[in-house]
Amino acid sequence: MTAEKSERREQEILKPEELFRTIDEVRRDAPPLEPLWGDFLFKKAVTSIVGDPGIGKTGLGYGLASALCLQQPFLGIEPEEVINALYLDFESADPLISSRANYIIGEKEIPNLYIYNDIRFFLNQIAKITIDICHEKFINLLIIDNQTSAFNTRDENDNSEAARQMRFVRQITNACNTATLIFHHTSKSNLPGIRKGTGAFARARLADVCINIDYPDEEHSEIIRWQVPKNRLVDSQPLWYIKKTGGTFDFTDPPLGVVGRTRVNTIIYKVQQEILALLNNGQQYKRKDILEILSQFEPRMVDEGLDRLKRLGRLEMPQYGFYKARKVKCL
Repeated sequence: MTAEKSERREQEILKPEELFRTIDEVRRDAPPLEPLWGDFLFKKAVTSIVGDPGIGKTGLGYGLASALCLQQPFLGIEPEEVINALYLDFESADPLISSRANYIIGEKEIPNLYIYNDIRFFLNQIAKITIDICHEKFINLLIIDNQTSAFNTRDENDNSEAARQMRFVRQITNACNTATLIFHHTSKSNLPGIRKGTGAFARARLADVCINIDYPDEEHSEIIRWQVPKNRLVDSQPLWYIKKTGGTFDFTDPPLGVVGRTRVNTIIYKVQQEILALLNNGQQYKRKDILEILSQFEPRMVDEGLDRLKRLGRLEMPQYGFYKARKVKCL
């Protein structure tokens, strides 16, 4: 492509009326956030889970994908819509995937969970066919396991290279309209928060949600700690303790002697689901009516559920004191 053609193409793309808008135009035209699972997976958002090798990230990924594709709750949280998942596994051969699936889900068939595990190619080489298959199969959950293996990374500590990788993941996420979950290994040093992952800081900085999983102590390898140091979509930052039993993951209390809060239960997600089910008929409800109908929950939990759903763009207030569901297009 000549310089003149390249410049003409840029001019066709760079349209001021599309690139520069008022905040009111953005608010008017923007679709609501579309959560797929709790406060952790959203369409067009990238979630990073960081953990030590061998802690169970891949098992967690397959367990999550399997449950959601079966329309079952995972960690007590229901999927928000019908889930079709594509798992890009850059580390596991067929026998290991089959063994892991048998261990986690038994004999159940999951025709809407698709697997890629051909290690001859990196993510950038299969990007187009990945986007095509996501559209063809109506994929709304994309899992990349793991970031190091997915890219031909020359230097883990190169921020510019890491930024390019994360930007590429976001481009695929936007093109596929998926919630994207990407796994990453922890660093050798015991770093806290979003600096926990190996290599360049840009990987965590450019993710929308960062989740760290680790062992709370050396004596309890069956218990993992789930911490959320960053969530730019909502302000929820739970600290959970999860016990691995066979191929399942369930909440548990922290081991004795471990400093930290006990697990946050999933009541808030149940409240949100009850609110959306109530408002699904298109009618408007006053707050006091919602509290009365959902009297099995504490008023503060109902108020928290209403507030979160409003911030997520799932509720409208057509007039003061009234709530109405905002319709979200599902598959």
